[in-house]
This record gives sequence, structure tokens and C-alpha cells, in this order.
Amino acid sequence: MKEKLARLEKAIQDSEGWETSKRRSYLEPYFQEVYEKFRISKEEDMASLLKLSQLENQLTERILDVSQTRRPPNKNQKEYVLEQILFYTRNKAEEVYHCNLEKDSLRTRSKDFCLLFLEIAKGLEVPATMIEMGSLFGFPYPHYVILCYVDGFYLCDLTYQEFFLLGYNFKDRYYPHPTYLRTCEIGGRMLEKGRMSAVKMISLGYIKVDSEDFQIYCDVASSFGGVEPLESTQQYLEKFLKTIERSSEKSDRILLSKMHNL
Repeated sequence: MKEKLARLEKAIQDSEGWETSKRRSYLEPYFQEVYEKFRISKEEDMASLLKLSQLENQLTERILDVSQTRRPPNKNQKEYVLEQILFYTRNKAEEVYHCNLEKDSLRTRSKDFCLLFLEIAKGLEVPATMIEMGSLFGFPYPHYVILCYVDGFYLCDLTYQEFFLLGYNFKDRYYPHPTYLRTCEIGGRMLEKGRMSAVKMISLGYIKVDSEDFQIYCDVASSFGGVEPLESTQQYLEKFLKTIERSSEKSDRILLSKMHNL
């Protein structure tokens, strides 16, 4: 294993500065070799797992080069109020958390961004709630999104770009392990199934719930969590709303009432 990890480390060093897609293709067989070794190993090798994680963490470029929309919202758009909220949320997030939305992965920041969104949405009287995707779809860690209603239901994922880091998106990364669940993240799956849906979510920050983009987004989330996909956007919306059906929050009650009026 040490020799395979050493070859992988050298390959990472040799490919520094390369264009991301070329680098991904070059490194794929080196990662595949290491993942296969872990897959067939019967022994717990924590030192090697730690080294592998360190190597993955070096690859911070994104496999989908999309910027978040930062221009002020257009008053003629149907989603004007929603885009207002996202515009102010993104500006405030950079100020409060000292992050760069163009460069940073935003990993572990999804809940922080959602709380900022809810604060601004409340002031504009837009019904919105925070949904934890980890428990909803069986992710190995929590990820928070927003479900809101602005003349229709919308899903907002303010840190979706965190799933597209190169180091976590090699196809053979998925394998069961007694200590760690390692899996090719949503980014690689999304590029294969719905690249333009991913572009919309990252750049705009939202997708309409009754759209094909929402269906693709949720199907990929299902595959990532290892659960069966649902047949329609309506079923996915019901799944989201089921998580808040016992809530007494005003926004949650409004969202539920909007659902029943569809």
C-alpha cells in the first residue's frame, strides 16, 4: 500500500498546474489502484487511510468551473424576491465568514448560509424552512438546504459547489469499509446525469421544485445516500415537507398550506 500511495503522491505533484479535466484523467488510474487495494483488504490500515485523505484534500480545484451569480437581481424576473434574498445572503456570508465564494469549497458552511437566508427571508415575509439533506437521503454527513415559496416552491442550495471538489470525485472512490464510508461525491454523479442542472444550482443558487432540474438533483442525492429514487417531483416535495409537518413555525405552516393548495 505504501508504494501505491507514494506513486499517487508523486502523480499529484507532477500534475500541479494542469487544467482540471486533464488532471482528473491523469490521476484516475492512480486513485483507482489505491481504492482497489482498500476494497480487497481485510485489515484496518488507519495510517494509509489518513495518508489517502491528506492526498485527496490537496485536490481543491472544482470539476465544474461555475461561478455564483453576484449581479443585483432583475426586477422583471419572476424570481426577483428570491434572487434578492440570495444576493444579500451571499454578500453577508462573505462579510461574516470571511470566505471567497469563487474559490472556497464552502464545505461545512451550509447551515450557516441557510440561517443567513432565513433571517433575510423573514424580513421580506417569504415563507422558508431549512431541510437537512443528510438525514433525508442518508448522506454520511449533514448538508442543509432551503425550501421556500415565491409564487411556487423553490429549493435553494447555497453551498452546492462543495460536492464538486476534485479530490472527492474519482469514480472508484466508492467502497464499503469497516470504519469509513468513502464514496464518489455528488459532483461526479451530477456531471454524468445532469450537468446543466448542476450549473443552474451553483450559479443561480436555486431550482424550481416542479422542474426536471429538481428531479435530477433529488435522484442524484438518492444515489449518493443509497436510497431508492422517487418517481416524480411531487413525491420528492412531499418527502421534503414531511420533515416539517409537526413544526409550529409560521413559515413551515405556510409552506404546508401551500402544498395542500396545489
